[in-house]
Amino acid sequence: MPRITRRELLGLLGLSVSAAGVAGGSGIIYLLLSSGRRVSPSELPTPTPARPAQVKSIDRPAIVRRTDWNAREPDHSAPNETGFFTPQNAEGWLDYDGDLRAVYRTVVVHHSVLVEDDDPGTMREIQNEHMDKRGWADIGYHFGVGRSGTVFEGRALGARGTHVAGFNTGSVGVVFFGNFQEEAPTPEQLDAGSRLINWLALRLELTHLAGHGEFNSFTECPGRNLAYYLDALAESAGLLRGTEGYIDPDDVE
Repeated sequence: MPRITRRELLGLLGLSVSAAGVAGGSGIIYLLLSSGRRVSPSELPTPTPARPAQVKSIDRPAIVRRTDWNAREPDHSAPNETGFFTPQNAEGWLDYDGDLRAVYRTVVVHHSVLVEDDDPGTMREIQNEHMDKRGWADIGYHFGVGRSGTVFEGRALGARGTHVAGFNTGSVGVVFFGNFQEEAPTPEQLDAGSRLINWLALRLELTHLAGHGEFNSFTECPGRNLAYYLDALAESAGLLRGTEGYIDPDDVE
């Protein structure tokens, strides 16, 4: 499938870039995207949110519930996420206490690599991979975004994910279905992912968006053909790019 252009994506996300406006925040983002080179978060200007500050609500996107894609129940005897969190069992299942807006800061974007014939099948296979092969208590991501634009509920948002080694606490995991080292996300997928991230950003009062590989250098996730769009996805949600939003839980009073 041909890759959607940056201009088409900006239009899809409701952003506009005119020749007269390239000196503004969104124009600079667009020019950096157009250059084809990899940029570090420190090179990016503070984005002008596409979501105006006065917007107080965004409609929740349609999300397929766990029961509707036949998700398995969490297994709290899982070998690599056994039992529940305590100071002595730091890798155990952690249910967040209180207001989630006080916990979450960053949405982390992933690609699944594996893809089944249909989107619900891909979500089930990701869960099987995480539980049966990686030894986690449940699917590691909080949401999945299918090739058709369908959004799936993953691990409960009130529970810590297992999707970015060393940085799971306070990070929302969103996985796009596909191997984006080799293929491109679909327009439907980008639109649905953007709507989901916009809603999460407002609901959870997020500050940043990052790709998995920005936290964990050992992986190429989310693949170069999805990483290509991360700046525009962040711009649409009014989020900063990069890992600086992460707060070590030991530093939280």
